[in-house]
Amino acid sequence: MAGEHDGDIRVSGKNIEHLQADTVTVQRGDVGEVQAGQVQISLAGVQQVRGETVELRQAGAQTVEGGSVSVRQGGVFQAKTDRLSLTQGGLVYAETNSANLSASSVGAVLAEGPVHLEQSGAKAILTRGDVQMDQSGSGLLVARNVHTGSNSGVFLLVAGRVDGEVKAVFGPSAAVVFGAAFAVVFTLLSWLKRRITG
Repeated sequence: MAGEHDGDIRVSGKNIEHLQADTVTVQRGDVGEVQAGQVQISLAGVQQVRGETVELRQAGAQTVEGGSVSVRQGGVFQAKTDRLSLTQGGLVYAETNSANLSASSVGAVLAEGPVHLEQSGAKAILTRGDVQMDQSGSGLLVARNVHTGSNSGVFLLVAGRVDGEVKAVFGPSAAVVFGAAFAVVFTLLSWLKRRITG
């Protein structure tokens, strides 16, 4: 079955290359590409998903684009969305307006607005909005304001304002010193490499 186009498509236990409809529901199967207004995927794998509302439950996707993306007990490699909700899931990279992460692990989140982490970990979060953390951690966190609950930690923190306790290895002033020291060491190593190989 190479392609489908209809108002409402339900697929169970099939491998399909392309689905396009107003509403697409996939259970237990593999799909190459899905384009729909509303997409629900469970116990399945999808290469590319595009929809206004996308919901993945115990499912995986390579790339997801949508107005609202909700992932529960699933994984996504790359997401681009207005609103991201991730519960007990994993994600490598996301571009979003807002993100709500609960008991999840992410690589990097690039956001325009608020990001909320609860019992979650992120390698990097960069947002123009505010970040709220509770029992969560991040390697790099850049935000306008950061609000923290209990047991939250950040390796490198750059924020206009921090409310609550956060365990930061590097704050803004330490980050400047660390960056300057790193630049000096990198320049010295580059110079030595040129001298040795030159």
